[in-house]
Amino acid sequence: MERRQLILGSMATLAASASVGRLSSVIGSDTAFAVPGKTANIDKIISSATKCIETGLSCLTLCRKELAKGDKEMAECLRTVTDMLATSEAVQKLAANESPHLVAMAKICEKICQDCAKSCERHAKHMAECKACMDACKELEKVCAAA
Repeated sequence: MERRQLILGSMATLAASASVGRLSSVIGSDTAFAVPGKTANIDKIISSATKCIETGLSCLTLCRKELAKGDKEMAECLRTVTDMLATSEAVQKLAANESPHLVAMAKICEKICQDCAKSCERHAKHMAECKACMDACKELEKVCAAA
């Protein structure tokens, strides 16, 4: 139930954020909503962040299950995926809003995605959720670096 609520909440947030982002195109790109020269990258940031959130939620669930079984090696993965989820959601919302703070948050997200990918890499060969999360983090890291 908790996972479903997180996914639905993220989808609702994305939909609301996208609506606000569209507002900037209605009222003009010279408003406080615009990120000069970055509009072409907005869709890529949103889609990469969304993918990272989706795979991260699966990874988070796996980490919790493995920790409950006593696998303490998953503690670092749990910590980094939790950080990644928070920053990916923030970057997703800022991109959808075409916020002037997007570039600064993207730099933070880039580093956190790098940390998460490194953590997931340890488990990627034997855990599909970690592999998917690692791949999504590497993609978002590249997209954020270009922001």
